[in-house]
Amino acid sequence: MVERIACIGSGLVGQGWATLFALHGYSVILEDVSEEIVENARIRVENQMRFLYESDLAEDYEGALKRIKTSTDLRETVEHADFVQESVFESYEAKKKVFSEMDAAASPETILASSTSGLMMSEIQKAVKHSPERCIVAHPWNPSYLIPLVELCPGYLTSKETIEKTYKIMESIGKTPIILRKEVPGFIANRLSVALWREALDLVDKGIATVEDVDRAVRAGPGLRWAVMGPYLTYHLGGGVGGLEYLMRHIGPAKSEWLKTMAKWTEIPESAVGKAVRGVQDMEVVREKSFEELERWRDERLARILKILRRDLRASQAFKSDVLDQT
Repeated sequence: MVERIACIGSGLVGQGWATLFALHGYSVILEDVSEEIVENARIRVENQMRFLYESDLAEDYEGALKRIKTSTDLRETVEHADFVQESVFESYEAKKKVFSEMDAAASPETILASSTSGLMMSEIQKAVKHSPERCIVAHPWNPSYLIPLVELCPGYLTSKETIEKTYKIMESIGKTPIILRKEVPGFIANRLSVALWREALDLVDKGIATVEDVDRAVRAGPGLRWAVMGPYLTYHLGGGVGGLEYLMRHIGPAKSEWLKTMAKWTEIPESAVGKAVRGVQDMEVVREKSFEELERWRDERLARILKILRRDLRASQAFKSDVLDQT
C-alpha cells in the first residue's frame, strides 16, 4: 500500500508533485540540497494548495499542509518511502547519480519515477544495480499541479507491475496517464508541442506573422478544440460524414502541399531566437504583469477550464452509472 511519497528535487515540477500528492492524502517529504531551497519551495507549495482550494479544485487544504515535510537528506528521504518521484536537473549525469543513490537507499519494492521531459529510462536504469525493474518515467506537464497529463515511459528493464502500479497512483491524484509503447526522445506530448513550436518560430522569423498573432491564432482556433479532443478526432469531425478517411484521401493532398513549404530545420536559427524574445517582450500582457502575476493569470484561466471539464466528466460518469443501474 502506498502512503508515503518522496519528492526528490523541489523546483517547479517537484513543487507541483508535492502539492498534488499531499492534497490527495499522501504523506510527502520534499527533498533538496539546502534548507533555504526547500523552505522556499514549501512556501510555493502552500500557495499552490491555497490556489487550488480557493478555485474549488481541492479539498482538505489544512490537512494537506500537515502532510508535507521537508528534508535535505536524500538517503533518509527515500529510505521509508513507498513511491519516489524524482525531479532534479535534466541531464543523464544528474539523473543517474540520483537514481544510483536512491536505488541504494530505497526498499526494493519502492518505485523510482523520474519527471524527465525527454530522457530515456533505459539509459538512466544503467546506474541502478539492485532493482532496475522498478524504475519508470512519469513526466508531467507544466504547471504540474493543474495540467492532468502524465506520460509513463518504461525503460527496457521496467516491469509490467511497475507500469500498472504507477498508472494507478497517477490516477489517484487526478492525473490522466498515458503509456508509451516504445521509448522515444521527448515522449508524445513534447514531440507534438515542439513540432508546432518550430512552425510558430518559423512564421515569425519569415515575417509572416507577429508573435502575438501566432499565439492568438492557436488560442482562438485549434487550442479551443484541443481542450476537448485531440488531432485524430478533430480531423475525423473535419471530414464531415465521411470522417477521417474522407479528409485524408480528398483534403490530404492539399495539406501535403502546405507541408512542402513548412519549416524543416532541426536547429533553431539565431534570427528566430531574437525575434521570438523581442516579440514576447512586446506583448501587452507581458509588459503589464510581473512573472508571478502572469503565472496567476495563467492558472486562473486553466482552473476555470478544468472545472468545466471535471463537471462534464462527473455528469458522464453519473449517466453511465444510471444506465448500469437500470440494466
